[in-house]
Amino acid sequence: MRVGLLIYGDLDSQSGGYLYDRKLLAYLQQQGDTVEIISLPHRPYWRELCTRRDVADLVRTDLDILIQDELVHPSVFRINPLLRQRTGIPVVGLVHLFSAYAQQPCYRAWLYRDTERRYIKSVDGLILNSHNSLKQAGELIGNDCLPPHVVAVPAGNNFPDLEIPDATRPELSGPLRILYVGNVIRQKGLHILLQALHSLPRQGFQLTVAGRLDMEPNYVKSIKATIQQLELHSQVSMIGPLNSEQLARVYQSHQLFVLPSVNEAYGIVYIEAQQFGLPAIGTTAGGAGEIITHGNNGYLIKPGDSTALAGLLEILHRDRLLLQSLGTNALQAYRQHPVWEDTGRTIRAFLLELVARNGDIH
Repeated sequence: MRVGLLIYGDLDSQSGGYLYDRKLLAYLQQQGDTVEIISLPHRPYWRELCTRRDVADLVRTDLDILIQDELVHPSVFRINPLLRQRTGIPVVGLVHLFSAYAQQPCYRAWLYRDTERRYIKSVDGLILNSHNSLKQAGELIGNDCLPPHVVAVPAGNNFPDLEIPDATRPELSGPLRILYVGNVIRQKGLHILLQALHSLPRQGFQLTVAGRLDMEPNYVKSIKATIQQLELHSQVSMIGPLNSEQLARVYQSHQLFVLPSVNEAYGIVYIEAQQFGLPAIGTTAGGAGEIITHGNNGYLIKPGDSTALAGLLEILHRDRLLLQSLGTNALQAYRQHPVWEDTGRTIRAFLLELVARNGDIH
């Protein structure tokens, strides 16, 4: 099978979405398929809407199918019919997170909703990374109008060569070692975590923040100002992005994972944390509830509820046996989760079905 993958920017970019894309590409190549990366420069959203980029000229006509990372939707939603007419191949959207459901002003949400609704109608199929994303797609255009689709959840087995402990063994005393892994952007909710920590005893915790600091400079500036204002500089370490080996060591040296995102499409990092026996705290928005079972291997709070988060952190700081039990359950949940090979196999079967159907039509 000859597959095209249309993305913005560099496939090696550090994010869960691009990791998913790389894992899919690797699996397809392992099965003997060829994959051509077609990269478009990432520009402001409004410029993509106003610019009719002739993407059709970039797509080879000898491909069997074209996958579009849904991030490129403003560049292609108008020209997908032309693209299909010129190449004769099916076009599939790969959805990590619908922009309409990310945190933003109301007028942007309306624009994204309208554009993404039109994008879904322009494709021949959808690959969705969670049942939550499938629900959102149905809300955008109606379940009866959805094109053929498949849900293929991400995996978390990103450290296959490491020996992972059977479970966490939290110290019975000392500060609670909390880990946040994610790019420092408003949607990820680091400010909510800092507000929660402010109400706890200063010697009761240590927070490590691992992730890019260059994506939303103004937000990062406000986070640093909040740390100083709340006098948390001795308890919070912002260590920037890490490679795989460094990240594994950081997971191993912590006891609890917290990422209170406003809307996390799925959250590969929650599964990664579970692999190291770390219970996770996420929010009820997005796909975290498909990974975290509240009260069993972690907790779910309402988005923005720093008071509830503070209460949970205080309980886990005081009750290390509870923390250990949650960690044991987290590791068990990880072992039952699909691996990347399962994800790739599900997607490839769906692609082959669309290719075959397209051949019957033509």
